[in-house]
Amino acid sequence: MPVSFQLYMLLGALALLVIIFIFLKKGLLTVKYSLLWLGLSIVLVIFAACPYVVFVLRDLLDIQMPVNLVFLLMFCFVLVVLLSLSIAITQLAEKCKRLTQQNALLERRVRELEHRLPPE
Repeated sequence: MPVSFQLYMLLGALALLVIIFIFLKKGLLTVKYSLLWLGLSIVLVIFAACPYVVFVLRDLLDIQMPVNLVFLLMFCFVLVVLLSLSIAITQLAEKCKRLTQQNALLERRVRELEHRLPPE
């Protein structure tokens, strides 16, 4: 792998790491959801700094080309992100449903109390 390409990969991975920390600092991303992205950026830094790791993993998994390994890992990463987002959406939908039900009960109670009070 040419040194210039390796340098670009390293700069890109470090830029992703910096962007994640900026998003964390500004509150645009919570720590809970940033862990996957931090893990990805650290793996990318390792792959860029030590490309030999990709070749070792390729041999261990008996994959023909290193590019196939990288695509496989990226595909797995996307699946994990989709799964974590699906879990988050499910939890938010349940919370929304509970809040709506509690709000309806409170509105009913307020209406009942308004009917009991004599008009002023």
